[in-house]
Amino acid sequence: MRKQWVIPLSLIVLVSSSTLYPNLSVALSEQFSNLNNGPYVNNIIYKILGQERIVSELLTGSIDMNLGYIDPIYYYSSLDNDPDIDIYSYLRNGYGSITINCAKYPLNISGFRRAFAYAFDKTAVTDLFEGYSIEHDSLVPQVNTWCAENEFAWHYYTNQSDLGNQILDSLNFTIDPGTGYRLTPEGSAFDISIDYHWGSRFGGPIAQLGVEALQSLHIDSRAHEVDFSWIDAWGSYRYSYDMVFFGHSFYDDDIEWLMDEFWGESVGVRGKNQCNFRNTTYDNLRDRLLYSATYEEVYEAALEMQKILHYNVPRLVVYENIYMQAYRNDRFTGHVPDLLRQISGPWTLRKIHKLDGTRGGIVQIGTSYWAESNFWVTSNPTSTSILCELWPSLYSYAPDLTPYPYIAEKMLKETHSDNPQVREGHTRFTIDIIRNATWSDGVPLTAEDVAYTMTYIIESGAYGNPAADKLGNIVTALAPNPYRFVIEFFTESYWHFSHFAYQYIIPKHIFIANIRYDEWNTWNPVFNELEPHVTSGPFELHDFEVGEFYQLTTNTEFAYFEPLTTDHPVITQNTTSNGEQMNLIAPITTLVVGFSSAVIFVMVAEMIRFKIREQD
Repeated sequence: MRKQWVIPLSLIVLVSSSTLYPNLSVALSEQFSNLNNGPYVNNIIYKILGQERIVSELLTGSIDMNLGYIDPIYYYSSLDNDPDIDIYSYLRNGYGSITINCAKYPLNISGFRRAFAYAFDKTAVTDLFEGYSIEHDSLVPQVNTWCAENEFAWHYYTNQSDLGNQILDSLNFTIDPGTGYRLTPEGSAFDISIDYHWGSRFGGPIAQLGVEALQSLHIDSRAHEVDFSWIDAWGSYRYSYDMVFFGHSFYDDDIEWLMDEFWGESVGVRGKNQCNFRNTTYDNLRDRLLYSATYEEVYEAALEMQKILHYNVPRLVVYENIYMQAYRNDRFTGHVPDLLRQISGPWTLRKIHKLDGTRGGIVQIGTSYWAESNFWVTSNPTSTSILCELWPSLYSYAPDLTPYPYIAEKMLKETHSDNPQVREGHTRFTIDIIRNATWSDGVPLTAEDVAYTMTYIIESGAYGNPAADKLGNIVTALAPNPYRFVIEFFTESYWHFSHFAYQYIIPKHIFIANIRYDEWNTWNPVFNELEPHVTSGPFELHDFEVGEFYQLTTNTEFAYFEPLTTDHPVITQNTTSNGEQMNLIAPITTLVVGFSSAVIFVMVAEMIRFKIREQD
């Protein structure tokens, strides 16, 4: 079989709507008219393996793909040499960074932090990763649609210590002729320690690059290995450190975290504002990000916030990884690249089918993590991958991270200006749901389940359910009839939709009889035989052995289950500049219509450097 490449996709927002959600279902159904239809295989088996075994079993054909990512530095060549294996490469939704303690003198001087950013050589980090990373500045990852990287007037990509030294000179950080190191503007000696976790593979080398950057600025500095397994990293440590290397990962396209992560009033709050950063201009933008109702208003606030962070450097992004997934191409086709869950995500499992076009087959996926059954308390990749195959929601993330109707059929968003019956300042969503969804015990799935889900989340929030944090502004969540759900918030905000639309729906008849509000975190339907396991996704959990495998079986009662047809994501052959065949999984150029003003989303292939090295 000819070698094929799959190139990852980036979403570029060219023109946005003045109101995001009117006629949303209509618009997106024109974009992906049959995305929900499927699945077309009989079983999915997740096998618990270490990364080395995942690679070896991919090469022998014992598994069809991997979950999570494979280290490209170690394994790219061996996988690339197999003609029956394709490689999907993608930018991480996250980055490695050096967090700076903005409360500690002289690190509290923004010019000092900016000088360090100019001196740090991110291209050296790219070399350290052997090309499997990119230079990046914004604290919003490159793959996020809100990222303002291309809006910055300057970048901190290369060693520009000459600029850094000019800044320090202008701030009166004089150099002590005896030691050769700079003094504070007050004339005191100081030194900087860059901490890193002892178990971090790249922590030591990156901390050392930070030391080299500081020393190029004539600053006394050192790298310091720390065992964060026993240090309360954001207790007393948050005030004592100078700089620390950490990784940060994100799991959606949301940027609400910007509101708290660098908000002055979050200083001292556990898990928030680890930089101890305070900036009045930044803080004044918080409400605009939170309560603006339109995309334009939110983007404008997010852009300004990113520019403030770029200038003040409370945290310096030092790399954004390029990850890799591998999958075999000799048994199945129909793989769908997904900006959120990549090539082994739910859309691939919904659309994948045998090469001969017939239904059936067992897809085996290698993973390194055990699974848990309570979606409110788990976030590991195996759990999230399995649970999204079992549980429905009103909307899903489409492969390009836009909202896509799941059990929702159509939706109307209203404020007081649209409907005088909606109170001033409130936002109301009315959603009609599909009529053929059922729970695995045969009970129909209705709007009563949706309304009860929101009620359960809010009520269990009093007992610590974190999902309730998103639903704090709700005044109404009800089902006026079996297939209509109404939810109303007492504020106007662009973010209200995402707060409820992606919540997993729970079966009211099961929870109201068996799972109290204070049992939200002990609910364990798979591993506790006394708790009914009733779901409504494209697959059902059929069998498992903890630590060994989890087997899913197609749910033939799934609302979108249908006989296999030829109407699938099409794999079209394209030729690279050196004549190689390249796989581009279509259809990804879209004009989304039906909004109050047009939204154009263009999906473009990212020609990442390491994927085209052989052509350079």
